[in-house]
Amino acid sequence: MRFSRPEQFFVAAGVGLGALASLAVNNGWIARGGTFPPFVYVLLALALVEVVAGFATKQPPGTLFSMPARILAFALGVGVLILLTGGLA
Repeated sequence: MRFSRPEQFFVAAGVGLGALASLAVNNGWIARGGTFPPFVYVLLALALVEVVAGFATKQPPGTLFSMPARILAFALGVGVLILLTGGLA
């Protein structure tokens, strides 16, 4: 499957958000055993990116990115998070 330019941006944002979440975990800004595991922050940030991108392009949120792009962005974000922190929790 070939992704469009906005979908490629979304996947790259997922990787960047995973790296940001791992930075926050490693610096102690997000507790490893806190109420929300670190991957939840990646998921919430991806949702925020999708809403902001939808408003910026004047399209309804949920129509700009396909489901495979969403799944790939989340999977890569969590993968980067696991690689840089050494685990999920």
